[in-house]
Amino acid sequence: MDSRFYRAFEDRHRGSRALIAKRLEVYLPFMAPLKAQYPQAAVLDIGCGRGEWIELLLGEGYLPTGVDLDDGMLDACRALNLPVRNDDALNALRQLPDESLVAVSGFHIAEHVPFSVLEEMVAEASRVLRPGGLLILETPNAENVVVGTNNFFVDPTHERPIPSLLLSFLTDFKGFVRSKIIRLQEAPDLHDMDRRLGVMDVLAGTSPDYAVIAQKQAPAEVLSAFDPVFEKDYGVSLDQLASRYDQALEGRFCKIENQMASDLRDMLNRLQTEQAQRLELIESNFERERASLQHSLEQALQRAEQLQGEMNQSLSNAHHWYLRASSFEQQLQALRLSTAWRITAPLRYAGHMLSHPAQAISSLKQGLRRIAPHARLWLARRPAIERKVLASLQRSPCLMARLRNLLKAEVTDVSADANDPQHGLIDHAPLTPRGRAIESALRQAMMKGKK
Repeated sequence: MDSRFYRAFEDRHRGSRALIAKRLEVYLPFMAPLKAQYPQAAVLDIGCGRGEWIELLLGEGYLPTGVDLDDGMLDACRALNLPVRNDDALNALRQLPDESLVAVSGFHIAEHVPFSVLEEMVAEASRVLRPGGLLILETPNAENVVVGTNNFFVDPTHERPIPSLLLSFLTDFKGFVRSKIIRLQEAPDLHDMDRRLGVMDVLAGTSPDYAVIAQKQAPAEVLSAFDPVFEKDYGVSLDQLASRYDQALEGRFCKIENQMASDLRDMLNRLQTEQAQRLELIESNFERERASLQHSLEQALQRAEQLQGEMNQSLSNAHHWYLRASSFEQQLQALRLSTAWRITAPLRYAGHMLSHPAQAISSLKQGLRRIAPHARLWLARRPAIERKVLASLQRSPCLMARLRNLLKAEVTDVSADANDPQHGLIDHAPLTPRGRAIESALRQAMMKGKK
């Protein structure tokens, strides 16, 4: 790889010297007790890069030395006259005597070497550190989802992400008395517990870097000076953000549910009020309609009772008049069947004729027309009587003419009836011997009448 490439890459993606120096100040509280315990505080920074940490330590009165294999990075250090050299980290540690340093630091170097090399580096650091000395290893935090799945692989020299629990366990395994995981470089506003978190805050908000600070065994009075900084919490973990997000989401859901429940209660109350009003109106209308129908029914019942009374009265009256009519009918029938009624019949008829002469004459003519054929037939059967009657009639030519005209009219009527298609011809009708005798007598009587 071109030595200038990684220098340019660091300048673009790691940040300015001032920014990096500001971030590194978080380690100074851990270093302060060492300076008090060991005035000649020698420090080895492996993979020193552009030398921001060395420059900061020099300013604090420490005796740092930096090693790096990238000459491009070392040029930046040399430009500032920083104590650095081109050397392999593991080789530099091996060359140091036991308990010769107060601190060994490596910022973003652990992810660049194989794990076996890292394991040996931790063991060598434990050897060269003085009692109570510190091993500081900073690396990208794979707990940050975006860092662990994307940003980590932007650097082509990275091997693999190292989880904080693994690196902490490694230092414990190599004999360090205690270790502290500090999470770094998170957004400051994530510490605001009232800040509303989004999904991206959970995925990308976890501290993008972390460091394991391991301390070598030392007397209790030496270790106790470091207790305050080892007992503090640093940074923001994925668990914390996820828990806060869940709590906030649950709170919002509860708020929404409470609001919905409140709105639902209000709506139900309104509906109940409206339904009660509607029910009251319906009951009022129903009661009014029921009262109206009840009144109409009572009137109808009264009218029905009145009509029933009238009908009963009418039936009573009708029965009364029926009884009287029946009585009169019986009396009339008895009168008509009595002898006196039959005896006085001619008188009544004569009285009627006198009272209505025109009607009496018409009735008399109709009666004569009806009995004339029967009389002629009766006379035809009795020739002796017929001769006497004819002799008497010939004495009154006027009466004889009237009777002859009457008989002609009757014959004409009979002929018309005989020729009527509805009746057919009388000659064609089958006659009994008695019928033929009557017909022959009628014909003879008619012939004599014409003479």
